[in-house]
Amino acid sequence: MKKLIAYITCTGLAVLLLGSCKKDITETVMKEGVPPVLTASPSTIVLTDAVETDTVETLSWSTSDYGFRAAVSYTVQIAKAGTNFSNPKEVNMGASTQLKYTGAELNQVALLLGLAPASAGELEVRVKSALTDSLVIFSEKITLTVTPYKVIINYPSLWVPGDYQGWDAASAEKISSKLGNGIYEGYVNFPGGTLQFKYTSEPDWNHINYGWASSTVSGNNVSGTFNTTGGNLFVPSVGYYLLKANTNDNTWSGTQITSWSLIGDFNGWGADVPMTYNTSTKVWTATIDVAAAGGFKFRANNAWDINFGDTGADLGLDYNGDNISITPGSHEVTLDLSIPGNYTYKIQ
Repeated sequence: MKKLIAYITCTGLAVLLLGSCKKDITETVMKEGVPPVLTASPSTIVLTDAVETDTVETLSWSTSDYGFRAAVSYTVQIAKAGTNFSNPKEVNMGASTQLKYTGAELNQVALLLGLAPASAGELEVRVKSALTDSLVIFSEKITLTVTPYKVIINYPSLWVPGDYQGWDAASAEKISSKLGNGIYEGYVNFPGGTLQFKYTSEPDWNHINYGWASSTVSGNNVSGTFNTTGGNLFVPSVGYYLLKANTNDNTWSGTQITSWSLIGDFNGWGADVPMTYNTSTKVWTATIDVAAAGGFKFRANNAWDINFGDTGADLGLDYNGDNISITPGSHEVTLDLSIPGNYTYKIQ
């Protein structure tokens, strides 16, 4: 009997010990995810070159909640309003929950996204929260109203004083060398007078000035050579000209631009839509109706010899550049060639 009792006792003890070793198991259940909440301070920004190094915009957002502690990566997306973030500018932020922009940085983003200088436009911003490549959630978008400014680069230049503006070198138009290689160009309007001018190396008469040495006239175009002792250069007739000068071989030319026009998908790349020149603002404008999204270009004299597109979609014009994108609707299009080396356009 004693042995039987001992066996029963030990068996009961084993049961008790096993019961006391049982562990509670806590299961981690992943939520679909609570998206970050994005705020901006301020929401309306007017940019100028005076604030290019200042912090002008702070974007902040709350952390996402997936139901457990996880390494979340955030990406800020900024797009032009109305594009549904089809081609946003992105900034990878890692685990950070704040992004600050200086005036120069935000201005560059605004221009690259197609906002016109000196005109208020809207940008949309959201934050992408990613736990894995397939588990991504977005904050609600917010809208920023931004007025960017035109960035002017002062390239090496020659000034063009002449009878058309009273021979005042200080206020004369200029032509510039974007590559700094001694080859200059720019657009100048000659409304009347003797149509004579010179090139000067500074906006005064105290430095080098280049005058006529030889010329060949072909219709309303002219080309030739210059030197530092010659008489006045000239264009053959009243009008708007593309002027060029090469100080490496002392050659120059003037090509009359009788028109700038628009051509593209909106008109089947057919009949050019003429633009009108404003002598006060020094810009060309035209209004076009666009039925479907597509591309267009600017071209001179209804021909392809001189044409502008936009390679890089930065509102800067490039000779023979890519087609410029345009959305459906009625648009006023502006072409600004008044600052050499800084040719721009605007789609209103």
